[in-house]
Parts: sequence; structure tokens; C-alpha cells
Amino acid sequence: FNKAVQLVKQRDIIAKMLRIYIDQLLQGLSHDRITRIQKLLIGKGAKIATGSMTSQALAYSVVLAASFSFGTKIGIDTKLAKFSATSITIVSYYGYVQQAADAANRLRQRNPRYYYALYSQKLEMLYFIVEPIINRNEHMFSPPSSDNDIADAIMRIIG
Repeated sequence: FNKAVQLVKQRDIIAKMLRIYIDQLLQGLSHDRITRIQKLLIGKGAKIATGSMTSQALAYSVVLAASFSFGTKIGIDTKLAKFSATSITIVSYYGYVQQAADAANRLRQRNPRYYYALYSQKLEMLYFIVEPIINRNEHMFSPPSSDNDIADAIMRIIG
């Protein structure tokens, strides 16, 4: 169990989960659309790198911005604080496992594509940590289609 707590505390695991989500938002978009979304994000106040970007570079910039975002940090730190209390009883451990399983099941029903992307990386049981961040997007059931919708979804992730 302590190994799981240490794994969760690593920001790169959280960043990886956010990266998978952003990659799905940007999947299949042309270079022109990526450029338009980047300009929209900058116009909306996102602090991301500028210049010519691929979808991977934009996703990296967004994840980096989200990782340092106050709103993202508070949402994740709150989950981690509850999850990594110093003395965990068997009953509370079961409660966290159940919470993780419930969050994974909700995700599988609402966004199977993201669920299976996390599952393939063995991260689906950690979804409950980023769930408050991902749930900022009401389009969770279907991906946004317009460039502005994608930019708005990214801004909600950045917080």
C-alpha cells in the first residue's frame, strides 16, 4: 500500500494521466487546427509556450501549465491528503480502494475511450485523484468538436 501512495505522490503519474486526456482532445487534429487552438488558449490567458506546435507539443505545454495551476494543485492535493494519511486502518484502506473502483467504474461508463487509455497504462485505479480536474468538462460524455470548445475544455483543465 505504501508503494501505491508513493506512486501517486509522483507528479509525473498525475501529469501522465492528464497528458492522456489532452492527447485524446487533440487526437486527429490538423496542424492548422492545433495552431488555432493554441491562439485561442493564449487569448483566453493560458500561460503556454508559443511558436509552431504539434499536437504533442501543445499537449505537453497544457499538462505543464495544469501541473503548476493552483486549482489543479488544490484538487489533487486534497485527494492525496485524504489518501495518504499517516495511519490507515484496514477499514479506511478498503474505503479508498472502493472509492478508486467506483471512480474507475464511473469513468468506464462516461468516457470509455479515456478509461481504456488509462487501463492500458495500469492507471485506471488512480483516476479518482484527477477526477475533480477532468470533471470540470461537462462534455465528458462526448468529445468537443469545435476549436473553441477544445480550447475551453483545456482551459478548464488548466484551472
